[in-house]
Amino acid sequence: MGRSDGTRLVKPVLFSKAFAGTATALRKEGLFDPILNSDSKLFIDPLLIEGSENAFMKGALKEFEEHFRNGIQLLDASRNEGDAAWKAAREYIDLTERSETCLGFGGSSTSGSSRSRDLRERILRTTKEIIELGEQNPQIISLMAMFEDGVGPDTISDLTTTAILDRLSELTEDFCARYNVKTRAFSNYGKRNLPENPYDRSRPILLVPRDILRDLPLASDWSDVSRVAFENEQIRKAFNRHIGLISQATLSEKKEAIKRTALSSLENFRAIFNTVMGSSDSYDPNADPLNLYRFRDLISGDTAAFKQTGLDIGAPSTHELRRVVTLVIDHFRFMIEQNNLWELLWNKDTPKRERAAQLLFFAVADVFCKANNIDISPETNSGGGPVDFKFSSGYTRRIIVEVKLSKGRVVHGYKTQVGIYQSSSNADHSVFLIIDVGGMGKKLTDIRRIEKHEIDNGRKTAEIAVVNGRRRLSASVRENVEDVIDDDIDDNDDELES
Repeated sequence: MGRSDGTRLVKPVLFSKAFAGTATALRKEGLFDPILNSDSKLFIDPLLIEGSENAFMKGALKEFEEHFRNGIQLLDASRNEGDAAWKAAREYIDLTERSETCLGFGGSSTSGSSRSRDLRERILRTTKEIIELGEQNPQIISLMAMFEDGVGPDTISDLTTTAILDRLSELTEDFCARYNVKTRAFSNYGKRNLPENPYDRSRPILLVPRDILRDLPLASDWSDVSRVAFENEQIRKAFNRHIGLISQATLSEKKEAIKRTALSSLENFRAIFNTVMGSSDSYDPNADPLNLYRFRDLISGDTAAFKQTGLDIGAPSTHELRRVVTLVIDHFRFMIEQNNLWELLWNKDTPKRERAAQLLFFAVADVFCKANNIDISPETNSGGGPVDFKFSSGYTRRIIVEVKLSKGRVVHGYKTQVGIYQSSSNADHSVFLIIDVGGMGKKLTDIRRIEKHEIDNGRKTAEIAVVNGRRRLSASVRENVEDVIDDDIDDNDDELES
């Protein structure tokens, strides 16, 4: 149980499992239940702190503003890059990865990735430009992902975590004291008594309110940036003067254009800043577009629905591994098609993101193996991408399962998967699992043709499996409605695929 290597998650362990009896308490207190041996792809958005219902976040907002106000005052006093005030301001732009919250992009560890000194200098320069325009609100740090290449959602989240570290520590200590969670003193965290992460005993676990989390901080998501910033016609016109054809622009070019637009005048900056400030919403656990909360429910819930009788699992071998993975896929198909698990693929009338489907498959695979005492380990990149299956008793060969939604770039995905499988020296088999949520069109025909071509030429190719993940309507209206949906979606998706 734990990590397999630097990139993959094996048998995820929730805080509520490692510290038994806390699941209900976490829900009651509105706190996120982290996976301790992998980062969850959620991030702290500083714009959400002020509206949090958690009592400790009032102090956190004050702490955040004081932290970055001090840095801004030093930058304001700086006359040249590298002078004493500039050097002192660097201490407030601390890009240290914060593994204590188990949030971000860390894969099967919670250590994140290193960040360059150059990135900190670019953040300081942009902040200095904003100050010189006449704006000194501490929340300007929240916009850096909008303006700067290399500043991602994890950067903003970690900057914020560092700024409010004392309040997160206080919140966690208080929770653990009230719910009898085992802790120990950590000298680098104000000597507070905090729970130890069993997968990194040098660091504590810090709990985070769910209502300050987003799947992407608003200023990190270009679709959100454009949605809120371009409500202002003046900003939209100014942006277009810098960008040319936005449909052909790279993300770097879009960031540069919005930065130049914002920094062209105090009026423009404040128009963007004020719109963004009022537009951020926390990740919705009810819609759950990435199935992050449903994943937790599945791996920690009752396994009775995943139990099969009469399974006779043989000794580790390539043949047996392939047979067991087929059983897993068949059970996933049954749960989706016959047991209402299709509901977790949809948010009302819209399919959830592909990553949500991948995480759902991983959860079903993990619970199926656990429920049936099967000695293989499903592994994934922390909720996205291919799932690998390996026998856990030292068997090194593996099977790769790639999960794709039919509405996406299925043909391109199949070509990529075949290429990876053919070049892999330790993959025994590969399965390309398509979940049909509409928009299939001619894609299945196209990949069947690729499959036949590869087989005819004596090359390895990924096996194709299909699961019906369509929304289930009443029997009287299902067929007609789905036909209409298909006609509309297939034409559009065939054009995108080509």
